Amino acid sequence: MSSSRIAAALLLSLTLSWGGADAWASVRFRDAAAELGIDFVHRHGGTGELYMIETMGSGVVALDYDGDGDDDLLFVQSGELPIEGSGGPGGVLYRNDGSSGFVNVTAAAELTLDVYGMGGTAGDVDGDGDLDLYVTAYGSNRLLLNDGDGSFTDATEAAGVGDPSWGASASFADVEPDGDLDLYVTNYVDFSFDNNPPCGLKERGLRSYCHPDVYDGLPDRFYRNRGDGTFEDATAEAGFGAAAGKGLGVVFGDLDRDGAIDLYVANDMTANYLFRNRGDGTFEEIALMTGVAFSDRGDAEAGMGIALGDIDDNGFPDLLVTHLDQQTNAVYSNTGTGLFVDRRYPTQIAEPSYQKVGFGIGLGDFDQDGYIDVAIANGHIIHNVDEWGATGRFRQPNQILRNRGDGTFEEVAESGLDIVLSSRGLAIADLDGDGDLDLAISNSADRAEVYRNVSTEPGGWLELSVIGTRAQLGTRFEVHAGERRQSRELRASSSYMSQNSAAAHFGLGSAPRVESILVIWPDGSRRLLKDLPAGRHVRVGR
Repeated sequence: MSSSRIAAALLLSLTLSWGGADAWASVRFRDAAAELGIDFVHRHGGTGELYMIETMGSGVVALDYDGDGDDDLLFVQSGELPIEGSGGPGGVLYRNDGSSGFVNVTAAAELTLDVYGMGGTAGDVDGDGDLDLYVTAYGSNRLLLNDGDGSFTDATEAAGVGDPSWGASASFADVEPDGDLDLYVTNYVDFSFDNNPPCGLKERGLRSYCHPDVYDGLPDRFYRNRGDGTFEDATAEAGFGAAAGKGLGVVFGDLDRDGAIDLYVANDMTANYLFRNRGDGTFEEIALMTGVAFSDRGDAEAGMGIALGDIDDNGFPDLLVTHLDQQTNAVYSNTGTGLFVDRRYPTQIAEPSYQKVGFGIGLGDFDQDGYIDVAIANGHIIHNVDEWGATGRFRQPNQILRNRGDGTFEEVAESGLDIVLSSRGLAIADLDGDGDLDLAISNSADRAEVYRNVSTEPGGWLELSVIGTRAQLGTRFEVHAGERRQSRELRASSSYMSQNSAAAHFGLGSAPRVESILVIWPDGSRRLLKDLPAGRHVRVGR
């Protein structure tokens, strides 16, 4: 392919950088929320009644809602109690102005939803070329269509997606595929203001938030996009009818690499779900037979956040799930044979999580050495756990686990994630446009954290995205640079009620150039690009 044809097909930035060292410095972040203009404070509206919804916190969504090429941030807001008539925004939207930071545009975007918000996801549901928003809530969820002028219109009722349950995570994907984005929503438990029994250490007079075992799970929902701006509830028809497992985390991805998008759900103290796409938009639940329903000991765990990615470089995406303290976080290694192996201990990811309550989790090559690292947002759900006389703490440090490149991980002792709060949602994106991955974290009843990646002497990088919002989700990139072959898949939400950037970031180590990029589109068609320099933001067209 000639250089002129490549230039016509790709939009390349002029930024260029690469590292030349073979030994990478420790990953390092710096708190930059104030300098970037992020002043979000989560409100749970607690009145002393210890309603369970108060402690679950909320998510954060990285999305380019204005189409200017950089990621903006939506922090989902809970609000005041009682909910009705409180006028809560449901979310606070910050527009990324590039090097000058972020601007709060919530009012201009008309995001007053009057909901007790939980999580969010973004995708172009109406096919008009910009990203729409879906916000989950305790009560009716909301679908917000992007008007293309910086504002959103509430289309929930007309679209038919306002499930009135306790919505947690949600995600978009084209599961048929027919060119339209479908929607899966996890619902949590049947808590209500009238169903709020006293819980805690009664013998010591310590009342606290209830364990999920006190409540029954709620059925999840799957909405199929009709292609005309409305959805139909196809939960039973698509094979999701039995899904009522206290869902908190959800992620779409092609786990078996057969070209069809599958679905994984993390459930809180009930078996997790893995729904295999039969290829026609219907699904079968196979978690137990594939090894991802329970822990390595056969126990249901407190599944909360999910990360999906190929951490062992065998070409198949692995599943990482966050849990309560004393359970440890899980690593389900994808063998590529249709089976997963729980490798939480061999990877050394379990031990650093033993005394932590993990919520948000994300994968990214933070030092850009060519190996995927892990970021985890931690915080207890019991507000007075410090008084229980155990080792648990309500406010807990967040973590970076660096991939050693040999199948094991090490916790970065001085990562710069120095603010210790009770964290929930986590999203990863290059927020300052310098080529490396930054972090946005939401905290329960506290201010948000935004961290700039300031790792010294990192390796080279490449960031890939696609031209056109309809072609995004489900696209896979396979990159060959130096001795490394890596793959990334573009997807909507994951983590805990959150969503990462829609761009795929690759660390290239000391490789100054990329030998090849194989683009695999959602419909199975392919495109091969060759010989590109490192240090570029690249948008790929068909």
